[in-house]
Amino acid sequence: MGCKDGTSVEKLIFLRHQKLNCRMEWQNWAGNIRFSPNEIVRPKSTQEVVDLVKTGRKIRCIGTGHSWSGLAPTDDILMATDGLNQILSIDKVANTATIQAGAKLDDLNIELWEKGYSFSNLGSIAKQSLAGAISTATHGSGINFQILASQVTNFKLVKVDGEIIEVDKTEDSDLFNSAIVSLGSLGIITEMTINIDPKFNLHERSGVMDFEDVCDNILDWIKEQNHIKMWWFPHTDKMMVYRYNRTYEPVNDTWFRQKLMDEWLSVYFYRFMLWWGNRKPIRRKGINKNLLAKFLADVNRIERSYKVFNVPEPPIHRETEWAFDVSLTPTLLREYRKMVEDKGHLINFIQEIRFVKGDDFALSPCYGRDSVYVGAYNADNRGWDELLSDFEELATKHNGRPHWGKEFTVGSDYLKSVYPKWDEFQAVRKEYDPEGQFMNPMLEDLFR
Repeated sequence: MGCKDGTSVEKLIFLRHQKLNCRMEWQNWAGNIRFSPNEIVRPKSTQEVVDLVKTGRKIRCIGTGHSWSGLAPTDDILMATDGLNQILSIDKVANTATIQAGAKLDDLNIELWEKGYSFSNLGSIAKQSLAGAISTATHGSGINFQILASQVTNFKLVKVDGEIIEVDKTEDSDLFNSAIVSLGSLGIITEMTINIDPKFNLHERSGVMDFEDVCDNILDWIKEQNHIKMWWFPHTDKMMVYRYNRTYEPVNDTWFRQKLMDEWLSVYFYRFMLWWGNRKPIRRKGINKNLLAKFLADVNRIERSYKVFNVPEPPIHRETEWAFDVSLTPTLLREYRKMVEDKGHLINFIQEIRFVKGDDFALSPCYGRDSVYVGAYNADNRGWDELLSDFEELATKHNGRPHWGKEFTVGSDYLKSVYPKWDEFQAVRKEYDPEGQFMNPMLEDLFR
């Protein structure tokens, strides 16, 4: 195998310094993406980014590697942004924070809270870098809340010629709406200013409900809660429904409940059950039913907002997630459930359903429509390709749009048909990177 030198800098950036023909192998969190860049660099300032861009070499950026899609692979420079990780300033009048692109969301949660602030909305996982989450249209759940990119007011972009421009949401709205979700194809974002809220708690009420009751009522429920999401356990007729509402009442969650539910059961016990089900996949049906019946108790708690938004880091798994017109929610849930059983899939992982307000960002899966996100997940590579194929058949039938950071196989022809601003974005991309310095195989296929 050759010699080794160095270890990983980040828990979630697996920079395997195994020298294979003098090249290093990089692996993402899920292990489904591996490649060997020519060089890995870690700039610590915008000027260092400018200097690298001016070399004219191909560059792709990586945050924490918490993506399943092929956005990172490059055979030239892989720019790890973990050195750009600081909160640069907080404006207490405007309630904004200027933050470097590589800062990790879970670190920012704590740092902002200590300064009296929090994000207005977050996704389930906080392991991503700020710019990585923004550029791939990462989202939380709540029909009155847009994707995380909507919290950005302006950002610095290093263009292909090394020029640094500031793109403002109000003053440069057309460019902003194209560049904020651009998959790193227009240039390199080095810092951004985001809206932040005075810190707040969330009151969580969650419990197991009948699948059909959820389908019958969900379109009304999403209007009544600040945030609502569901977990469906395949091969069951139940869902776990989570409702979160803002409150300034004091925290009442206990250390013991967090330790029991968020660590012992959600992490260690759940991983054991996945392992047990993987040894004999037919067991998965019984495991899912028992998890719902015996281990997922109703919850009524008040806790810091980020602790409620975010869940414990899940086991390594495969994942695709698509956004659809929210009005289709009951139809999608019923068809997905039927497809799983009719096709004989044996799924051992939670399927998450979330809701997001529509927006004006050209490559946002929520462009122009309030959306429901339906995800397909499995913690086993066996049968994954078949599940992904069947899910995509369902998704494309309903004009779904895939999450850019997760797995999908549809190409540019289909994507052009479901993104009204596709051609306009293409024109901007060609203007900002005419020679394809920021492209890679995935982007070249999508934007050909």
